[in-house]
Amino acid sequence: MLFFSPHPDDESLAAGGLIYRLVHAGDAVRVVFMTNGDGYPWAAQEDFHLKKPTDTDYLALGELRQREALAAAQRLGLAKRHVSFLGFPDGGLAELWRAHWSRTSPYTKEDSPPYPGTVDPNVDYDGQDLTSVIARLLRDFQPTVVIMPHPYDTHLDHAHTSYFVTEAVEALQARHVLPKDLLILTYLVHDPFWPPAPGTCTELPAPSASRVPDTTWAQVKLTPAEVAVKDEALARYRSQVEVMADLFHRFQRENELFGRVKSEILAKIAAVH
Repeated sequence: MLFFSPHPDDESLAAGGLIYRLVHAGDAVRVVFMTNGDGYPWAAQEDFHLKKPTDTDYLALGELRQREALAAAQRLGLAKRHVSFLGFPDGGLAELWRAHWSRTSPYTKEDSPPYPGTVDPNVDYDGQDLTSVIARLLRDFQPTVVIMPHPYDTHLDHAHTSYFVTEAVEALQARHVLPKDLLILTYLVHDPFWPPAPGTCTELPAPSASRVPDTTWAQVKLTPAEVAVKDEALARYRSQVEVMADLFHRFQRENELFGRVKSEILAKIAAVH
């Protein structure tokens, strides 16, 4: 299973229990972080006690969140070699999709991945380069299951992560590098009316079809041990625990949800470029 996470913490929020289960069942699992989550002014202000963070502060935040991601992955049972960081601009994936030419991060002021250990530090912040890096990971790992954000997620980095992954998958399937029956699942994190507030229910209900159409949802029921490990992995994200406390609590439930989006919707996305 290859899991695509727009920012460090999305993997634990949406699928921490499932990742832990698969790893401990002996399945091959890899997690790819599209960005280092460095474009979050509120987190930089709170974590570093700053009124006006600079580009150096945003780089420090990205390095901190990368360390937290590795700590969370370790708690879920993943080795460091099973985690990949692409280092693309937080808050910038939509622009890369729309324009497909090189951009500079408004936060770090970088125009290529600045973090140590990224998959390819020589790529530009360019949409075509991002598709190429994703395609390389897919080709090398040869997953049977891909999990990505839902294309209707209201956070632009999430939605456009799904766009780039869909584009790369379709291109590889057209060249018979990946099978046509590859299972593609999605997860939702950001929606103004979902998930419900903590304390209202013990399990995540599926989003309504009126809010998130074109999707068939299935749930993974977690054991108490899996819930505990998921909570511990989320706690590794200390830079986010305070600023994202409400969202974290909304996903600390007894199940996780994954949706299959209609194939014609994904085909339309892949056809854009």
